Formats: sequence, C-alpha cells, structure tokens
Amino acid sequence: MSSSYIDIGGEPVRPEDLRIKKSRELALELGGGRIDFATIVECLRDADSEWVIFEVDVEVSQVPLHPILPSERIAVQFNEQDIACPGVYAVRRDFPRVPHLNLHTQEYPRSLCLYAERYDEVKRDWTAPRFVHRIREWLALSSRGELHHDDQPLEPLLLDHAGQIVLPRSVLDANSAPRSLFVTSVPTQPTRRLFLVAKAAPHREEALDCLASVHWTPSHTHGVIHRRPRTLADLAEILGSTGLDLLAELRGRLKEWQASDYGILDGRLLLIILVPMRREDEGEPERVETWAFFLGNLAADHGPGVDLRIRSIGQRIGLWEVSDGQVGLLLQPETTKRGEDVGVDVLNVSWELTRATAASMNGDESPVDLRVAVVGAGALGSQTILHLARSGFGQWTVIDHDCLMPHNLSRHALDGRFVGCNKAMALALVANSIVDNDNLFAALPLDVLAAHSGSEELLGPLQQADTILDISTSVAVARKLASDIDSSARRVSLFMTPAGTDLVLIAEDKERRFTLDALEMQYYRAVNNDRELEGHLGEEEHLRRYGQSCRDVTSTLPQHLVGLHAAVAAGALREMLRDPSPALRVWRANSDGSVRRVEVPARPIIRKQVGEWTVVTDEGFLEKLAALRERKLPNETGGVLLGSFDMERSVLYLADALPSPPDSEEWPTLYVRGNKGLREAVDGVQAATRGMIQYVGEWHSHPRGASTAASEDDLQVFAWLTCLMEVDGLPAVMMIVGDPGRTSCYVGNIASGDNLLQRAPQ
Repeated sequence: MSSSYIDIGGEPVRPEDLRIKKSRELALELGGGRIDFATIVECLRDADSEWVIFEVDVEVSQVPLHPILPSERIAVQFNEQDIACPGVYAVRRDFPRVPHLNLHTQEYPRSLCLYAERYDEVKRDWTAPRFVHRIREWLALSSRGELHHDDQPLEPLLLDHAGQIVLPRSVLDANSAPRSLFVTSVPTQPTRRLFLVAKAAPHREEALDCLASVHWTPSHTHGVIHRRPRTLADLAEILGSTGLDLLAELRGRLKEWQASDYGILDGRLLLIILVPMRREDEGEPERVETWAFFLGNLAADHGPGVDLRIRSIGQRIGLWEVSDGQVGLLLQPETTKRGEDVGVDVLNVSWELTRATAASMNGDESPVDLRVAVVGAGALGSQTILHLARSGFGQWTVIDHDCLMPHNLSRHALDGRFVGCNKAMALALVANSIVDNDNLFAALPLDVLAAHSGSEELLGPLQQADTILDISTSVAVARKLASDIDSSARRVSLFMTPAGTDLVLIAEDKERRFTLDALEMQYYRAVNNDRELEGHLGEEEHLRRYGQSCRDVTSTLPQHLVGLHAAVAAGALREMLRDPSPALRVWRANSDGSVRRVEVPARPIIRKQVGEWTVVTDEGFLEKLAALRERKLPNETGGVLLGSFDMERSVLYLADALPSPPDSEEWPTLYVRGNKGLREAVDGVQAATRGMIQYVGEWHSHPRGASTAASEDDLQVFAWLTCLMEVDGLPAVMMIVGDPGRTSCYVGNIASGDNLLQRAPQ
C-alpha cells in the first residue's frame, strides 16, 4: 500500500472467500466491474471484521471548497452481526477535516457519516451499488461545501453516546447560566444505559447523588473536536485549544463545593461544556453546542462513571489528598495530575420542553399568551387542558373543587397516583411538568356555585383572565359565569352531549356583544330546527352507581369518545380563541370514527327590560316570527313561544316559536289559536332539547299598519295566560308581531310603555 494511505491491517483475502454477506457482495460487484466509477483494491480480514478497500471517482469542481481528490481510497468495515452501519473510512493520510465525520478515540482514518437515518431503516434497501453511490455523493457534496446547507443546524460534535441527559434551557443563558446543576437518574432497565435529568434546583423529594459542573469556551467553527476524548486529561487537552483551561476551572469549582457542603464529595460528577458555534471563522456565533461527559473509573468493566466519586476525582486532578476517607486540600494543586485515570463517557444532550418549542412543534410560530380561567377539570376538561399544555397554548387557572375518585380513572387524564387529590391541583401539577415552566398552570380548588360572586379568591383569577372557559357541564355554573361575574373576560362553554357522540362549543365574541346565555338559546333553536342536528341531544343517557350515596351516580360514556372530542376541542379552542368573533359549533362523531362539523350562525342579541323582567332574544327569533306572520297575511296568525325562565335573575329567554296549529281560526282582524298537535309539538321540543326550552307563552300577529299595542281581545287572552302560568308561579308572556321593526312583548302584566323588541341597527 502506498505511503500516502493509512495501513488498515489484517490479512489479505480473496473476494470469493469473504464470509460476511455484505462484504462479499460489495467485493464481488466491484471485482466484476458492475459498479460504475469504482475499482476494488483489496480485501482484508482481522479478528472481528472484514474490510473491502476500493478506489472511487469523485465529481469535484475546478475550485473545490474542501480538498477532496478526483479519486479517493475508501475502506469499508463489515461485522457479522450487522447491527450498525458498515464503517466507512477515508484512508488518505491527509484527508481533510470536513463536516459530517464520525469522531473516534483516534482521529485517523477519518470516518464518514453517510446516513441521518437509523441503520435499521437503511438496511431494508441496502445494496452494494447504492452504498458506493452514496459514498460518491457524500464526497462530491463535501468537496463543494454543499453537504451541510446554510439553513441546516450545525452538526453535533460527538456521537456514540453512553446515555442521555436532559438539560434545562437556563444553561444556555451566558449571562445568568448556573455554574452547577443537580442531576437525578431515571431507571432505564433493561437497557442499562444512563438516563439523567438535570435541574438548576432540586425537588425536595429527589435523592441527589450527582452534580454537573457547567463550563463555557470561546466561540468556534466546525471541527473543534477531531477525536473522541477517552479520559479527563484528553478532554482538557482538546478544550485547551479553544482557550478553556478546564482543569483549572474544575479545581476551583470542586474547592468551592468542598468548602460549602462536605457531603457533595460522595456524589458523582458530570461536565457540561458549552461552545458558542459559528459557521465561518469570522462569523458571529449562531448556536451554542452543548457537550455532556460522565466522569468515572476507567477500569470499570461496564464503562466509566459507576463507582468514581468527586472525592476521588479531586485527588486524581491534584486538588487534595484523601486519607481514611478524609480530604486534605493541597496548598498548591499538583498540576501534573490531569485525570489520566478518570474515564470520560459522552452523554447525548436533549432539552426540557419549553413553551416556544412546544408551540413550534404544534405549528405556532410562538406561544399564545392568552390567560384562560377554566372551570371544570373532569374527563373532557382534563384531557383538553393537557392537549393544550403540550402545545404551549395559554396561561391557565384551573378551577374545580372535586377530588379524583376511582371511577373517574376510566375517562380522566389523571392516573391512579392522584386518587383522592383535588382534580384542579393535580392537573396543574401534571400540566406544569410538561413544559419547562412551573407557572403556566395555577389551581383554585373552589366550588364556583358555593363561592360568593364578589369573593376575591374567585373574582381575582376571573377578572385577570382574557377568557373564562366553562367545561363544568352545569347550567347553573354557566349562568353564574355568564351573568354574575364582574369581568370583561370572554365566556366560552364546552360540553359533550349525554351519550358522548357530539361536542358543542359556544363562544362569545371578544367584545361580549353576543353573551353566552343568549347564544345558548340560539343553539337550542338550532337543535330544534336544523336537520343536521337531528337527534343531537335526544340520545338515551345511561347512568351507573359508583357509591352508596343517592348522588353517587355517573354516566356511561366511552373513553374513546371523550378522547376524540378532547382532541377536537383542543384544536377548536386554539382556532377560536384567536378569532374575536362569536362561535356556535357542533362536532358529531359517526359510528365509523369520522367527525362532521355543524356551524350555527350567531345572530345579534336583543336584550330588553320589560317591567321587572329582562327579555333576552335575538334577531333570528324575530325574523322567524316575521316570516310566520308574512306567510298568513292578510290574516292574523299566532302560536306558542318557547324559551326558558331564570327565576333567580328575573330573565326571560325567548328561543323559538311554534306556528299556528291547523285547527286555529285565522281572520284579517281575529285570531283564535287551536290545539291540534300542539301538545305533541311542545313535548317534542322539550325532548329534543332535554327540557332546556319549554312553553313560556303565546304570540300572535296584527294586520298591516296596525299597532302592536294590546287590544281588548288581547287583554282577555293575557288574563287567561296569567291564570294558566300562575299555577307554576310563572309570569304570563305574550308577544304581538306587527310590521317590520314592531314586535311588542308583555311579561307579567299589560303595562303601557316601551315594550318593543327592536332589531339591532344594520
């Protein structure tokens, strides 16, 4: 072999005598001239491997960026086990230092990193010709400086890791980064590989036996490390070329620790090395490359780091002497001791998940900082909240007084470790553990219905929120949040239908012109009239008892539907909370797993004080009455009103109206409502809406040009209505529909005054 090439070693062997399948395939293909631009040189065998050495022609430019030659000699190492990619080495002695080289304890021969994919994926379609073509492509791109693109992150500097370490992002802050980290070990059986988690401060319950010392170097370009360090002395020598005196810093750090906490000496030691990386020698640093090394006993059979403690490391770098387990500091460090017998293992660095990273991974350019107060941490709420936590979306206060019961585990996001814990507090704990920030989720273990509306404990979080999200499935809670809480926050309601097949989202606009309680009535009107929502609320609900109390019942609800709708809800909230418009949306899950979205247009709200009652309705309702009147003109017509009374707040909600029964008498100046089919129709509406809207009164029309003031006949009808409704302690309600813009509403009594329900200005 020419002196310009590195001697691989091993015994020569003929291609047909190679025993490893891939090495024999490559050698025979090359020897038979069946691979273009490549010529076999020789085959070798040593104790562990077979080698195929060949010359390969490379397409290089006239002025290459890196000195790749038109013909390069390559040695490929094959192992019988075939569990790792065959080693590919450039055996020219002066082969250049370029990006995408694997680093080993010896710098030469340089090892080419061919694939970003796992070898398990590569070898599915590995062939000898494809393998050689990949090598030629790697060499050609490297010669032009195109293997590593400008928009590609700078490459990792060390490969082949002994384990994993997760670091906090605070390490990257050059101005305030901690000089040391507290490290805990996570069991990873059966692999036995290290898995470590480092934090700037330890949790009280964690047993710590490992510290990490953090060190920064001056900035550098590609190729700071040309070989893999085997010992602490190797690492110090390599970093010395960057301007970092690692051993001097480490001696100072250990001396400080020994003085402040003698117990630290029994811990193990990691080194975190941070190098600001630049793409070109004169460029500005664009990224901080982070290396992590585990220091241990070089003689340990299963790798360094197992039984070597800080006490021993300090002695091996000449900082102190140890006698009978006691440490005695030297007046001057013995600098000839550089850790030649302290082994170094490389750890693969990853980072705690930050909000920014979570948002990016979920398709957002940056985290959304909306402040959300959510009431309800049950099955749907818990799963939806954790979905949004994983996307870095929002800052949350979770409000719920319930504790987690065993039966909740069938559908709740929390697991059995939290049985007996308050749902809100446990959910906030889990959510805060997802991202590197323990302040995104706060918990308020409070019963909203029991708390006084002016309570600072409740009012504070609700007033500070941008959005109040109700996932409590309680109408009483929804009404209190919508009407009794003095907060400018937008209200949103999210719930599943009793059988779990459908999901409903009702959202106010950002300015709160469309209030949640009024939008709820529009939703019920859609349930009653929209064919796309047929059977939406009418599914049978199955209850199951989980305890001995009369209230210890829960619904039978498949977890797969809760999980499906929680995912839909998380996406819907991400979309809707960015949009200032009101929203009325229903998602219907089909038996085949598909989901269909039904959009209900939100109509402008009409709110009118009529005597002692506040009447709440919307333009859609008035338009329906006007259309029913128009179809029967010149005759009068009428029917019944559907809605809901809120007796506590003296609010009448008008949601829908039924047309005139077929046996009614309709004349140009007279209307007498009939009864045929009316009871069945009202019962049908109550069933379709599960009793949320019901009969509340009567309506009729007046002829064209006529006033909507009550006539003598209307007074008689109202007297009859009063007697009818008094049986249930409810007020009489009558509406008179006239020409466009003139619809009068009377509640409780026929009083003179402004009773007109006006449409909002267009």
